[in-house]
Amino acid sequence: MAFAFAEMSELKLEINTKNLERAIRLFPKELKYKIADGMDHATRKFLKIFKQTRLQGPPGIKGRPHGIFTHFSRASLLSQDIEGMGMVIFSDSKIARMHEQGATLKNPGGGKLAVPLSARKELFTSDGRLKKQYKQPRLLKNVIPIQLKGKTFLAKVKKKLRELIPIFVLKNSVRIRPRLMFYKTWDDMQNERIDILNKSIEKALNKV
Repeated sequence: MAFAFAEMSELKLEINTKNLERAIRLFPKELKYKIADGMDHATRKFLKIFKQTRLQGPPGIKGRPHGIFTHFSRASLLSQDIEGMGMVIFSDSKIARMHEQGATLKNPGGGKLAVPLSARKELFTSDGRLKKQYKQPRLLKNVIPIQLKGKTFLAKVKKKLRELIPIFVLKNSVRIRPRLMFYKTWDDMQNERIDILNKSIEKALNKV
């Protein structure tokens, strides 16, 4: 199931209605083109701001090349009249929905989840991804479960140094906080959106 928002027939609530009514009366065809251009501009600008502010790491999430952002699409809503025109931005990504709404992750097999310890930098690539060799922690060699302060960890055995280094903690579930803020980013653009649409109407009226 996709999640989305649409910029549609809320136009009259947002823009200069006097100019809108005049443009509809004088240049209905030209106005449709200009409003379509305005909606296109507004949604493109939103996606640029969304990528810059919510997909570059905290307080948002860290986007990856060919990752979440590529799952967002735009589509025009066609209509014979101006009131029915619109533009929708949507995604069918389950990962995007999870980061937008938050979620509780559990092992579908009923066991515990092995969560890598962020302090162990050696587990991650330079851009923060878990290294391939650590993606199946239970297949790692020289790793044993240990108990520390009431928690169970998977620890790497350093035989030569006679050390145990915790690298994963085992949890029943993991809570993902909502951090994507897709809808909030759109709402925060309200003034810019109004300005873009008003300028589109003014361009149609400039034909007078």
